[in-house]
Amino acid sequence: MKTIKTLIFAALGAVMVSCQSEPRAKFNAITNFGSADTILLDMDLTDAYTQGICLPSARQTGDGGFIFSFNGTEGQYYKIYYQNESYKFGEGHQLDNENFYGSWEDSTIGFKRIAKSGIVTDTFRIVGNPRNERKYFGSDISENPYNDNDIDEIMGRISKDSSWYAYVSNKAIEKKTTVEEQMFADAQWIINGRRNNGNTNNRWKRNPRVGCYSFMLVVCDKDALDRIPEHIQFINKTNQNGSFENPYSYFKKNRKNGIKVLAGDKILKTRAVITPKNGIFVNELKTSKRGYTPVPDNPMCNNSDSAYHNALFQQFFSSISQQYTLRNIPLIKDVVSDSDPYTREEYDNAYEMYDSTQLQYNYPVVSDYPGKTVRVTDGGKSIKLINPASTPGNLKKESTGIQTRIGFTYGKFRGKIKFPEMLNDENIWNGLTYAFWLIYQDEDKWNYRRPTPSGYIRKSDDSENPERTNDVSYSEIDIEIVKASKYWTQSYYHGKDKQSHVEDATQNSDVMYCCTNWDLANTDPKRFDAGITPIKYAGKEFEAMRWYKNYKALTTKHPISNNVFKADYQYYEIEWRPNEIIWRIGPSPDKMEVVGYISDEYSNIPDNQMLCIITQEYHYSEWWPPVVFEQGRIPYNKTDIVGEVFEIVVE
Repeated sequence: MKTIKTLIFAALGAVMVSCQSEPRAKFNAITNFGSADTILLDMDLTDAYTQGICLPSARQTGDGGFIFSFNGTEGQYYKIYYQNESYKFGEGHQLDNENFYGSWEDSTIGFKRIAKSGIVTDTFRIVGNPRNERKYFGSDISENPYNDNDIDEIMGRISKDSSWYAYVSNKAIEKKTTVEEQMFADAQWIINGRRNNGNTNNRWKRNPRVGCYSFMLVVCDKDALDRIPEHIQFINKTNQNGSFENPYSYFKKNRKNGIKVLAGDKILKTRAVITPKNGIFVNELKTSKRGYTPVPDNPMCNNSDSAYHNALFQQFFSSISQQYTLRNIPLIKDVVSDSDPYTREEYDNAYEMYDSTQLQYNYPVVSDYPGKTVRVTDGGKSIKLINPASTPGNLKKESTGIQTRIGFTYGKFRGKIKFPEMLNDENIWNGLTYAFWLIYQDEDKWNYRRPTPSGYIRKSDDSENPERTNDVSYSEIDIEIVKASKYWTQSYYHGKDKQSHVEDATQNSDVMYCCTNWDLANTDPKRFDAGITPIKYAGKEFEAMRWYKNYKALTTKHPISNNVFKADYQYYEIEWRPNEIIWRIGPSPDKMEVVGYISDEYSNIPDNQMLCIITQEYHYSEWWPPVVFEQGRIPYNKTDIVGEVFEIVVE
């Protein structure tokens, strides 16, 4: 197998140009991080939430930059460029200007003049928003924006404005909440939106990508410099069409006399390691109620200034769907239990044991109090995810989860997680869906998805004739693990296939590893289709389902054994690339099995910045037809159901 360095240098070979009349100059791309061909440097995530990621950080090197050197000639000019090679479009691709590339941190600096012949030494850093694009500017978020006085002021304005108050009141009715709670939610939304207003360069809105970086040095004389367009000399500028142009692609196409293009002798490989060591931040702009009481025995989950700046996780509060109403039996009992498990006989007879007046007509819930169902253990070793036990008079199926706080575009997201056993020895489901998934970071225009010819259907638009738009930020890539059939609804199969795609999934110990890309029904992919579409990858064939033409997601399913939950942990992985998504599972990072695949031939691949979420949620059985076990027949858990998250690595 070719090495990363070989592959990158082969790609750069087409870009390299040197004047035959001059000896080739040595370009030492990174001189202050050892002599290895590949420099391994993890991202320093300290202050990354408010300041963004830079490579290297001031804590990783005394001067806060990479040092490079080359043999230069007095009177010539030079400029260094870098580009992420792991997650990019090839040079010359129509979307190669979306690649993560940069140069000097101050983008108003173009080529620098060489003052004296000999060894030239300079520095650079890889930073977020390297083109210093205005759409990524906003407010200074170095301090927590939540403020009770601001909340009171906004709620007061709503109360005094009759039309605004009527609008909020109607929204409260639709969402089945109180007007007070809806005013609070609207005030939170307004304050959160302010972070996108201002003149601060929010480099965290376009963080450096993980993976490998190459380095390119361009050296030229004054005549050649005058022929290089301004938008290549200054990467913050656009061409005559108002578009950015990738300098790697430019110098591949434009080989002029007087220009030398040199590849660096080093490759930088970086990753982000996201751990619970700095606790869990409670974002009060996401809580459902004011004046909550912090949980006293969970000190590393809080809303302190320290957690605001340094915590890499925050508690995630699921949105509660009311698409269906649970008709739940009022039984409190653990499905998975060493001493008294819920049996198949009890499940089969569940509705006969209770009359309709005893059934609990309700919905799943989330915690009212932050820190109650997510707990940091052993000073930061892991995070416990807790679906709390029910008690008589307090019957509820409560979901729990956490999310990361640092956004990335593309990467191999791998979670080290211990999910609870999902099935008991009689294969009865505990009612939970385990999920490791990615979600768009912000709904503001800086995080919109790429405009396309066919546009997108908004996630919230379930109308019969939905409108299409390009102004959409919603993106989501899922791993959902649930007890379901490995086949789709029988009516979607035809002919002989229809008879062969049936199973009684209650009789096996498999659970489904469901892999979904929310493409918002974008029809641009050349093999876009509704119904079941076979997709081949890595020697496997996956059945991808889109329920109907305007359905906003494409999903594959793959069976895995419930035994995976008996191990101390498993690794769950989403490899999100510009043109494809690959899903994996395995006992270690070097033993991962492909269990899902979708490419841009079948589904629009998101290109905006996303966060990672881990949840244990109570979902409706109807979401995964044909239904195997009904949620309403699953009892309320008698003891806490506990999962554990150790770390997430993005590489």
